[in-house]
Formats: sequence, structure tokens, C-alpha cells
Amino acid sequence: MSEARETRSEPPAEAQEWKRCFVALTPDAPSRDALAALDVPPNARRVPYAQLHLTVAFIGAMSFAQGEALVQRLAEPMAQGLAPLPPASVTKIECWPGHAQPRLLVAVLAMSDAFTALDWRVRSSMGEVGLSLDARAFRPHVTLARFARDAHGGPPASNGAALPPLRFTSLVLYSSTLAKQGARYQALASMPV
Repeated sequence: MSEARETRSEPPAEAQEWKRCFVALTPDAPSRDALAALDVPPNARRVPYAQLHLTVAFIGAMSFAQGEALVQRLAEPMAQGLAPLPPASVTKIECWPGHAQPRLLVAVLAMSDAFTALDWRVRSSMGEVGLSLDARAFRPHVTLARFARDAHGGPPASNGAALPPLRFTSLVLYSSTLAKQGARYQALASMPV
């Protein structure tokens, strides 16, 4: 049975809550390398290497007590020595919401039983601590680049089979801060998967 290790970041004393929070999987270094090596159109801004992740659930704002309770609930199955998350296959690279007016360039991953179980566990844990659930369906993907709001005509979808299966090392609770150069993420807590 493996022991779950958590790392946590203390909130600033003057803050009342964490804002713009989300739960995500972080890829291991070889997976990040493979994602970072993909071509990105010149009219898109690449997601920084250290910020590549797979969002499992958006949370928004939450109190410190809710954050602590959520981390405790998410860490429980890890402490029980559950099997690690298996590698995930990239099925295609595409623009979201579409090719004509793209906002994101994403690597879409195949939905699996492991992803379904993880989505259920995160959503259940959020509900148990009184957090609102995101109404959008979970679609496993890693955002590779972001387009300007007025962008037109992104690259056509392509097959992701050339990429090796992606491996994920941690389930992380993040807080996001908007900046001129894009969002900056702070890891509030991290649990191995």
C-alpha cells in the first residue's frame, strides 16, 4: 500500500478565499516534452511548459475550509493504495470551439474508465464540501495554445497517434491569477496519482 503524499501552499493571511480554482492532472516530464514539441500556429500563444495540465473540474472561488476539506477527500483514495492512473492516448489535435474561430488548440485524450472514475470522485468530493458543480461534461484534453479573441482559421484537426500515451503524476488543486501574459497558476495542494 503506497502512502499518499500531499504538498500544500498556505494562503496569504490577508485573503478571505482562494479564487479561480480548479483541479487538474499534471503530466510527467516526458509527456510535457512531447506536448511542448508539437507545432503551434504563429497566431496562437503556446501554454508555458510548466503550466501544461489536464483540467478535471473548474471550481471558481472557495473558502480555505472548503479547500482543506476537498484536499482531504481527494487524498483519501490515494492513501488507500489504489492503482495509479494508466497512461492516456491522445486521439487528435484540434481547435476548440472550432476551426473557423478558434480559441484553443488542444490535445484530446481518449475517455477511459479511469477518467470516468476520477471525474466522479472529484465531483462527488466537491459536492460533499458544498462546492457548485460545473455543468459542462468532462472532456479530457490538454490545452496547448490559446488564440487571440479575433483569430480566424486555425489549423485543421490532426491525428494524435504520433504522440506517446501521456502519463500523469499528480492531482493538483490550483488557483489561477490573470496577468497580461496569460494566467499564472499556483498549486495549493498536490497528491500523487
